[in-house]
Amino acid sequence: MISDVKNHLMQSLGLPEEMLGEFVDSFMASFDESAAALQPFADGSAAPDWMEIRRITHTIKGYSDGVGAADLRALSDALNAAAHAEDAAACRSGAQAIVDLHARYRAEA
Repeated sequence: MISDVKNHLMQSLGLPEEMLGEFVDSFMASFDESAAALQPFADGSAAPDWMEIRRITHTIKGYSDGVGAADLRALSDALNAAAHAEDAAACRSGAQAIVDLHARYRAEA
């Protein structure tokens, strides 16, 4: 996960290892914000807000592509599709999957 991000940054962007921390920190700050915004949808404390979920997933798409976080991108695409379909159960499970993935990334960072 974080190691995949670092490898992507070094291979695709040619970043030296000493610059990786700054990029990983920026990625994780964005992921922290997105996971926090999705938490109420994941735990059911908020009804799905289709537009907000689509906005969040669009943001995730941008930064996950930029750092090569394919696992996050795939979950985000699935959640976005669920929001477009206005499928509350799929949105809840999709948001929870992203929140869970965030915890795993955070543990590695």
